[in-house]
Amino acid sequence: MTTVVIADTAHGLQEALEEIFAPFGGVRKALPDRGGTLYIKPNGIHFTPHTHTDPRVLDALLAYLRDHGYRRLAVMESCTGGNFTRLVFKVTGYDRICRRYGAKPIYLDEGPTAEVILEGEETPVRISRLLYEEIVHRRDNLYLSLPKLKTHSMATVTLGVKNQQAFPIDGDRIDRHTQDTLHRRLAALYRLTRPDFCIIEGLTATAHGHFPPTALLDECLVQMDILIGGADTLAVDVVGARVLGYALEEVEHLRLCAEWGLGEGDLSRIQVKGVPLERFTYRLPYTLLGRFHPEVRIVQGRERACVEGCKGNSECILEMLTNDYNGRGGWTLIFGKGFAPEDLEDLPGDILVVGPCAVGELEERLRTHYPDRRIYTVPSHNDLMLNTRYQARLAGVTPVRMVPLNPLISALTLLQARLHRLNARVPPLLG
Repeated sequence: MTTVVIADTAHGLQEALEEIFAPFGGVRKALPDRGGTLYIKPNGIHFTPHTHTDPRVLDALLAYLRDHGYRRLAVMESCTGGNFTRLVFKVTGYDRICRRYGAKPIYLDEGPTAEVILEGEETPVRISRLLYEEIVHRRDNLYLSLPKLKTHSMATVTLGVKNQQAFPIDGDRIDRHTQDTLHRRLAALYRLTRPDFCIIEGLTATAHGHFPPTALLDECLVQMDILIGGADTLAVDVVGARVLGYALEEVEHLRLCAEWGLGEGDLSRIQVKGVPLERFTYRLPYTLLGRFHPEVRIVQGRERACVEGCKGNSECILEMLTNDYNGRGGWTLIFGKGFAPEDLEDLPGDILVVGPCAVGELEERLRTHYPDRRIYTVPSHNDLMLNTRYQARLAGVTPVRMVPLNPLISALTLLQARLHRLNARVPPLLG
């Protein structure tokens, strides 16, 4: 049977890591050092609290690996759209942790790219050339995934399999983020390459989506004090999903991975060691809290509005701007497909239209009907950069205010990224 370990961290992270690797013969057998580099992939989508892998666990893991003789270590990531990874590493302290243990930070949104064809897709996808050469076609290298235990408002959960959504560059994640495409894209990325080992950081679990507003954290966090680990990332995810309260059949990308034979998806065939699953009796909600500004009019298509794309991303951004940055109202947000004439009457303020369905159906009508208004459009499903830029502008929030650093440091960090050929699209710092 496939083995997955749930380790209690009450006695320390080093002890929990030892427990994770013990059933596999210890870390040196689980991750045999063949002289290559051991790449660690945390979930570093953003720098706001509890959206990313806890830095304490990354620190403990690097210390543990150093103590067990690993000398060539690297930490790689490509953060969410509308941000850039070098900044995330600076704010979270990942960069300082890397320096402490001699690990090389790898910013996958910088430098040259390579093209790959994913399962079921015809158009090539661009990924970091380093990722292509060092991970997809790894020989002596090793790859350890270190996701966070989180729900996800668009994918139900985000664990080891979804951790690889970072692999396509920002511009190539945009279109495959709909009800019909997101889960299949995640499974295809997992088929492209799979980690040698996966450890889910579960010091706390994040509910109500993957990007909880800092002001609402009291409603979104559950103390867990666990790590979940194993050599089969799909099996680790199945156990992680069960800890959050979800079965395989409720997480489409995990179901697809199991259907495609990419690991063990049957919980009854997984030997769970350590903390018993019976301890986890609750079901953490994955939907957003829905705390939006009362004076922002949301107009949703009657025929369709994909929570995996235009709806989910737009509402996630709006909830963040409303609660964390005191964003103002008095404007209109539109997404989806199939609008009645009365849906477009008496809309307040300037208007943001998100997604190809809504833009194609409404842009000309809105410009004719409201000639004195500013009409902003985001023509793609998942263009987080444009969506964030325009929502911040309408809400009166300057993007540089969203970064908890001195603005000069933010600007210098962006300059460094651009000098290293940043390929992520970032909103102008001043809006």
